[in-house]
Amino acid sequence: MAIPDFQKTMLPALKAVSAKDISASKEIIAQVIKHFNLSQQEIEALLPSKTQKIIDNRVNWALSYMFKAGLVARPSKGRYSITARGKEVVKENPPAISTSYLMKFGEFSQWKSVMESEKAETPIEPANLDSSDPLEQIERNYQNLKSSVVDELLRIVRAVDPTAFEKLVMELMKKMGYGAEDLESIIHSGKSGDGGIDGEISQDYLGLDMIYIQAKRYAEDNAVGRPAIQQFVGSLNERKAKKGIFITSSYFAQPAIQYVEKVDVKIVLIDDLKLAQLMYDYNLGVETVQTFEVKRVNSDFFED
Repeated sequence: MAIPDFQKTMLPALKAVSAKDISASKEIIAQVIKHFNLSQQEIEALLPSKTQKIIDNRVNWALSYMFKAGLVARPSKGRYSITARGKEVVKENPPAISTSYLMKFGEFSQWKSVMESEKAETPIEPANLDSSDPLEQIERNYQNLKSSVVDELLRIVRAVDPTAFEKLVMELMKKMGYGAEDLESIIHSGKSGDGGIDGEISQDYLGLDMIYIQAKRYAEDNAVGRPAIQQFVGSLNERKAKKGIFITSSYFAQPAIQYVEKVDVKIVLIDDLKLAQLMYDYNLGVETVQTFEVKRVNSDFFED
């Protein structure tokens, strides 16, 4: 089954808390996992940021919301106990607990009202609020925004002339930290009859560790085939080189990918999407408009 959203975890999490005087969050999460019979793959699934397991994040948000509603208490960091109100809810045994259900408790509705009044100018649709916890909403919206910027980068990159594309690739290599410390260690060598080599990277001052680059600005629907890779490998062999990077604004045909896996030299293939993502990650052709800090309460600060 799919990983339950954070609201669906509320009732089983509350019942797990009610089973003991004090329960650690990891114990509650384990009971929720057991309740939904999640697979190992679902248990190990991570948020887009790779910082936390999805199910852990959702149960923790469920506990946080129920704490706001007065159903559970936090006697110490990462530990929960059920309140008198929580016991009443367990006894009532509703079909489910949701944010709508929690609105009948004054503390929660007051807190929710404050949160609603502080929303951004472009609030998230209620349907999304019902299925995702707040951190997931932020991460999903960030990924959507990143995707739109990456798409725009691709559109622009595909429109530049081949020489400009080669220079862009060289600049990306610098941004990524390739080359020796001196500024001449990455050279744009692309020209007519370049033998499949558009750039050279010297990883040390004596040029003993060299990386060669081929940059092909192709149309979106024009795949890089095996012959282009073979030519590149031939150029590397002429130079007795062992490392190469082939970058394109298009994609690699399957025979080209399979060929790279068989050759002795180490060749990294970077297609259009990977190129745009690297440009985004290393701030090439993009700029930071606004930054947000996501904070949480440091319970240790309040511990004796």
